[in-house]
Amino acid sequence: MGLGTHWGGPAVMSKEKFVRRVLAVCCVYLASALAVAGAPPKVVYVRCGRLIFDAEKPAISPAGIVITDGKVTAVGKDVTAPAGAEQIDLSNYTVLPGLVDAHIHIWSGPFGANVSEPMAALRGTKAMSYALSSGVVGARVMATQGFIDVALKDAIEEGTIAGPHLVPAAHPISIPGGHGDFHAQPPYLPMDDFYTPLHGFVNSPADAEKAVHLQLKYGARVIKVMASGGVLSPLDSPTSEQLTLEELKAAVQQAHMAHVKVGSHAENIRSIRASLEAGVDSIEHGSELDQAAADFMKSHGVVFVPTVFVVEESVANGVKMHFPDYVITKVNALAKTHFPSFQLALRSGVTIAAGSDHSYGPGTGTVRDEMISEVKYGMTPQQALVSGTKTSAALLGLDQLGTLEEGKEGDLVAVEGDPLSDIHVLEKVRAVVFQGRSVTPANRLPQP
Repeated sequence: MGLGTHWGGPAVMSKEKFVRRVLAVCCVYLASALAVAGAPPKVVYVRCGRLIFDAEKPAISPAGIVITDGKVTAVGKDVTAPAGAEQIDLSNYTVLPGLVDAHIHIWSGPFGANVSEPMAALRGTKAMSYALSSGVVGARVMATQGFIDVALKDAIEEGTIAGPHLVPAAHPISIPGGHGDFHAQPPYLPMDDFYTPLHGFVNSPADAEKAVHLQLKYGARVIKVMASGGVLSPLDSPTSEQLTLEELKAAVQQAHMAHVKVGSHAENIRSIRASLEAGVDSIEHGSELDQAAADFMKSHGVVFVPTVFVVEESVANGVKMHFPDYVITKVNALAKTHFPSFQLALRSGVTIAAGSDHSYGPGTGTVRDEMISEVKYGMTPQQALVSGTKTSAALLGLDQLGTLEEGKEGDLVAVEGDPLSDIHVLEKVRAVVFQGRSVTPANRLPQP
């Protein structure tokens, strides 16, 4: 194709005409670039009746927040609306930082249902929308299958779907038949292609090292190790130890070399001790802490993610939730030590982050429920708010979240009432703002 044809003219074009065409096109591109560069910033002003800008500090009332192009540029008692700013009136509500859930999964359908990975990912988009509408602006996905959490993170970041900031773990590091194994097929159905380090299954320290490398290669930004058995998995028990100390150490070493944290699913005290000796960054569930473990966690900065609500809910409503008998038996036994373990950690001054252990199926529990349960079992409302904002954000490495201050992301939740005096008002979310944009709020419980 000749130049003349390419530019839409005759096959032969004069030099002067060609130059004029080129200049015309260049002018169009330049004008477009200047228009983009000169676009005015999007300024949003939020009027707050009461503002908890940092859950560790006193609330202020009334207050204002200015969000410019998604970032907080002013916040405080005397902040007024800039000229021409879009205004959001939350003067009847308490405003607090967007919530951060330190331990979630991805909803893919009813428990125990076999779903394809594409279908699980599609359902996951609905779960992520529900999470954001619930006021959750950041979450750590503590393992899934098929790198679905990585795909959802990428889709959110490119604007394809709505959702919070995600820190994905990809596949958990588990033994075959352990807490990462939900397949109870008989041995005459071999699954050699499934029980591999790519899918997180290990049988040696070398396997553990390879499994971590592969999760990181394909997008994991936290590593989850299954140090003990669990409740929902059909083949094991929370009382069992699974990964060896050497396997745990190999996984932690490789993750830390990549500057990635490790969270350990550890229910019984032996698995907790092994995880702490291996150097993990957080203990998930920790249903059998003792004083020595709590003291070690406090002195070494190991964060505790106790997932109180999921145990409470499963004990109370396991039958209604259609859990199989083995789940109900295991969770009832676990509860005898789970709540005292949380209270021991709280008394001992262990750093606690709020994690719901829920998959955010529409209408299901969220980190708001976790914070309410934390108060029921001994936290003050302020401690619970810190656990679900500032502490969780720090654990996840999401430095732009956790508080509402200049330079951080413009994410907030408005509730009806004062959560510092009644934590249950977290059930009454009236507004959610994410990166300066309003999101339709969602409440799990029906509102009057």
